Amino acid sequence: MGSVWGDSGGDGASDADSPGEPDPDELDLVVELVDDEPLPGEGPNAATSDRETIRSGEDWRGSVMARLRRLPRAIRLAGVCAVAAVFALAVWPTSGRREASPRPIPAPSQVNIDLYKVRLRTTTLETEYGADHAVLALSLTNSAATRLEVVSAELWDAVGTRLGSASMWPAEDLGAGTTVSVPVTLPYACDTYGFLPVLPITVRYNISTPQNPDTGHDYAYPLTSSIWDNYMRQRAAQCTSPDAQISASAIDTTQPIGAPSDPEGFDLTFTLESAGTTAWSVDKATVSSSGVTVTGEALPVAVNPGLTARIATHWHVENCDNPPRWSTQMEVEFTAHATGLPSGGSAAAAQTFIAELRPGLVTAMLYQACGI
Repeated sequence: MGSVWGDSGGDGASDADSPGEPDPDELDLVVELVDDEPLPGEGPNAATSDRETIRSGEDWRGSVMARLRRLPRAIRLAGVCAVAAVFALAVWPTSGRREASPRPIPAPSQVNIDLYKVRLRTTTLETEYGADHAVLALSLTNSAATRLEVVSAELWDAVGTRLGSASMWPAEDLGAGTTVSVPVTLPYACDTYGFLPVLPITVRYNISTPQNPDTGHDYAYPLTSSIWDNYMRQRAAQCTSPDAQISASAIDTTQPIGAPSDPEGFDLTFTLESAGTTAWSVDKATVSSSGVTVTGEALPVAVNPGLTARIATHWHVENCDNPPRWSTQMEVEFTAHATGLPSGGSAAAAQTFIAELRPGLVTAMLYQACGI
């Protein structure tokens, strides 16, 4: 049998002689083992351990760790393996348990579906005599049963240039089942209209809810070429001077690049407008930059007042192993002469005009033509 007892740390002195109460965080432990069956010829067999003090907190844990380190190595390894086995059984995934499952995709709300129910019915070009801009009216119909909002309405060209926008923000409210006209302002910008727009032109507008204008749906529709041509003719009438009545209005890059007849070339088509009442004939197209040759196709081309003319040009790269790299814009010079004038007319009827290409546009075409 065995017995365990605690000692308050005194040596038989009275409480009055004790220096104080024992530390509640300390406990002296003595273990005595007594065998009730004595050995032959001897008294009772007993053994008493040394006195040990067990303390709370870190000292107590350190004491426990010290005693564990005194255990035989085989017992310590067996204990570690037992703890590891219990932990593995607790966390190891089993069929139908603790397995990650994909989060369900939420179904689109009715509001999100309604954002897709606004359609562009018609576009109308409106002008006012003497104004410095035209107005493109977008007729938008909301077929949803929810009140929506037109956050923005704009006109863009093919290389990311914004040509016009709605003059208010938010642009227009869209009641359920209603049709509204959203005005997009197209400035003529006679003094600042630099590089030619690149076709095709796109109408873009964004629809959202009044409660959340930052989350919406973007729409994009191509603008019909006839409306764009009408706008450019109006601009030509506003911006051209009496001695420069013919001008280039846009560039079309939709032709295929690298035709079989010239794998190291590409095509660009220019639209031309004539202001006033004079008819013109375009005879020549040239560039002054080196590294590329430009030829006009099917020249001469007639440019009549009130009608948009188109001139196709072919660009041939002279050396694709060392293609030209322009740091500034490319300019194409067209030569034209007036037609229908009385014989012996003034030599001033001949005219040259410049078409400026946006920086990087021709370089991008060269990149695709040469495959570099």
